Amino acid sequence: MLGMKGEINMTYIWYVGYGSNLHEQRFLCYITGGTPCFGKSHNKGCKDKTLPRENKPMAIHHSLYFALPRSNTRTSMWGTGGVAFIEPEENKTSKTLCRMWKITKEQYQEVREQEGCSWYGKEIQLGEDSGIPVYTITNDDILSNISCPSESYIKTIALGLKETYNFNAEEIADYLIEKNGIRGSLQRDVILNIIASL
Repeated sequence: MLGMKGEINMTYIWYVGYGSNLHEQRFLCYITGGTPCFGKSHNKGCKDKTLPRENKPMAIHHSLYFALPRSNTRTSMWGTGGVAFIEPEENKTSKTLCRMWKITKEQYQEVREQEGCSWYGKEIQLGEDSGIPVYTITNDDILSNISCPSESYIKTIALGLKETYNFNAEEIADYLIEKNGIRGSLQRDVILNIIASL
């Protein structure tokens, strides 16, 4: 349908990223295609490579943790180590920092396919923003294969937290060190050294 000014009215959604998709260059690889700056494999991108119309910060009450499904130990993108998931059920005592991206419904479905529906098969609707539905994805279950993320994954999240929240290294370390998968696996000074190498 054409709008008043001849523009095509498209259906949008807000897609909420909480792991590597906090980082703009990484997320845009899902839209336009390409390899994340700290990643090891190529994303094909969407058929419609139009950039997200908007993005902004959002916090959710679902616990963030790092893990891998089943007995996996690595991913082709990030190497050895876990990746970010959130627990499916809301937990009012937890706070996960996110970045929401306004993309088309079609792009959202293609992003989901690239994320891997077997790993991120559960869709959670987080409400609406200006009449546009807000969605995120995670695993159907709370995974038991907890695994500390790789340096490349931590760097990508750190860049995303800098971009989205203007966090400094200390604030990034404080946020990450309490997350399941990092807690007890990495000392704070190790996290700070990883961030310092950016």
